[in-house]
Amino acid sequence: MKIKRAKENEEISISFTKMRAGAYHRRMRTLILMAGVPGSGKSSWAKRYAAAHPNSYVVDTDEVRRSITGDYRKFTEPVSLAWDEMIRQANELLAKYEDVTVIIDSTFLNDERRLYFLSRLKGYDRLVHHMVKYHDYSEVFIRNKQRPEEKWVPEETIRKMIDSYVDPSPEVASRFDEITVEYFD
Repeated sequence: MKIKRAKENEEISISFTKMRAGAYHRRMRTLILMAGVPGSGKSSWAKRYAAAHPNSYVVDTDEVRRSITGDYRKFTEPVSLAWDEMIRQANELLAKYEDVTVIIDSTFLNDERRLYFLSRLKGYDRLVHHMVKYHDYSEVFIRNKQRPEEKWVPEETIRKMIDSYVDPSPEVASRFDEITVEYFD
């Protein structure tokens, strides 16, 4: 829909998005769950997206883990401690703003992890699962070594994550408003 601004007499586009309840709104709380193995480019994509889209925030697994343990490589015990902190941060942002995009930058390699988050995240109007993939995953090993050394993930861990990655099941996929797949190679 095109309208003219009264003061500036310039055309702007307004897109109305159908929400779950069927109402049409211009303001929206969007939640994006990233998925991909370490070194795939999830964090770079999330940072670029947030920089280009006002009112966008990134909740980053690495930064949350570091804030709890003091080290990027050290995992919380139990691991759900970091997940719960990420969920708390995302829910806080979703409650604070009525027009916001929250990107959860994590691997989300299986339905168990996706469902853990989905059952605890509240207050979003639109849910997107953005999956970062490669046809040839050899690139992620190179990208991994291009990160700061304290963020390097052991290659064997990356191999195991590549092997264990599964797309969302139809049941889990049905919970998302949109699923996007982006190949970085």
